[in-house]
Amino acid sequence: MPPSLPEILAKTTTSGYIIAPAGFGKTHLIASSIKLASSRQLILTHTYAGVDSLKKKLRNINVESSLFQVDTIASWALKMCLSYPSNSGWRKEFPQSSDWNDVYKACRKLLNSDFAIRVIKTSYTGIYIDEYQDCSEMQHDLILGLVDFLPCRIVGDPLQSIFDFADKPVCWERDIYPNFLKFGELTIPWRWRNSGANELGDWLVNIRADIENEQAPQLPAQLPKGLELLKIDIHDFTVEPRKRFASFYKSASQVGSSIVIFSGNQRSKNKSHKLAQSLSGRFTSIEEVEGKVLASAVESIEKAKSSANKLIKFFEFLKKCMTGIAGELTAPTKRGEVAKISSRTKNKKLTELSNSFLAHSTSDSMLQIVSEFESQAQVQTYRRDLLNRFKGVLKLHNCGEGAELTDSLELYRQAFRHAGRPLKFNKQIGTTLLVKGLEYDHCIVINPKEMTSKELYVALTRGSKTLCVIHP
Repeated sequence: MPPSLPEILAKTTTSGYIIAPAGFGKTHLIASSIKLASSRQLILTHTYAGVDSLKKKLRNINVESSLFQVDTIASWALKMCLSYPSNSGWRKEFPQSSDWNDVYKACRKLLNSDFAIRVIKTSYTGIYIDEYQDCSEMQHDLILGLVDFLPCRIVGDPLQSIFDFADKPVCWERDIYPNFLKFGELTIPWRWRNSGANELGDWLVNIRADIENEQAPQLPAQLPKGLELLKIDIHDFTVEPRKRFASFYKSASQVGSSIVIFSGNQRSKNKSHKLAQSLSGRFTSIEEVEGKVLASAVESIEKAKSSANKLIKFFEFLKKCMTGIAGELTAPTKRGEVAKISSRTKNKKLTELSNSFLAHSTSDSMLQIVSEFESQAQVQTYRRDLLNRFKGVLKLHNCGEGAELTDSLELYRQAFRHAGRPLKFNKQIGTTLLVKGLEYDHCIVINPKEMTSKELYVALTRGSKTLCVIHP
């Protein structure tokens, strides 16, 4: 009997790649292979969510912790540089987004040192690089430095390469296929088999070649069970909302998680927030990792020269996250003025809290105001991701973590890189870039013709049980 793919990866002494389509058991493959290893392996991926997923799978199949270390490429490179600052030339402990290419260059330089090679070879006997299609050219160059002295197993799917880097993503046709041995390819759509959606899974396997060739996916005479096509323009406001949004209401009521996916362009990012608002919080829109809207809000509140202006800026931000804010406020409160409270005041508690904020503009008072809004039946949160991050910054500042609110924001960002999104609500709206690598029970894809072929493949493969495609 020929060796299985996990056995091949575990025993290889050379470097090579595995094609792992979405939902075909990539994480299980890596974990199974490491379980067969005789010594410690380094596993590198791109996000801390990916690190957590790999660690969870390794624990689930009882892999000895002595056999692996899991880290992001960025974090591992930074740790190496900071461990040997004289040789790497890097001493900055908290790089900004614009610094990371310099970190990779410094680490690559370090790999030219004999002592650094000895340290790595003493620590590990092999390396796995997960989600390789998400590597930038600079990260790929760093990996080539490791390939020189340790077997590297490259695991990924070029059809899911949708990130756009300033220094370009790795090109499989140029950088991988001609230079590395192909160990194998995953062929069974386990995501759909395990959820009982065999027909949908088989159809996704069959149309993969169409999408690779940038052709429209072929549809059989009878649609596979679990696939629905709807001809609706959700932006046609002449159609009543109940008809335009019927599929979203249905998905929101289904058991399990649901995702609505737009293409990854900037216009679609704005559409996802607008749709979440129109659906009155039945779905929540996912924010970009960079958190630019959050940073802008925190800075504008901090820079406001008076308590009145701070309160106005605070409410402006809350209106980006919640519906019904204005209806809960008195006219003076909206203007940033102390409001008189009478028997006719609609929301006395909120008015009291706002008056208190004008007297003492603290993070705790803002948290109390947010909590009061959240308790109101007429107020619905549609950007929970953004609001949760803001609350996280306020909590840090309230505990004395950071002299200024912007200091607390930076501390929160550092923790966020490790902890991931503080979002537990499982009915979400996002773009292809934000949902890549995630899995849901139910998926709605909006206007597939606006997507590139790779974006389309990523979108179609997010839902494990049902898939609905809406097009005008």
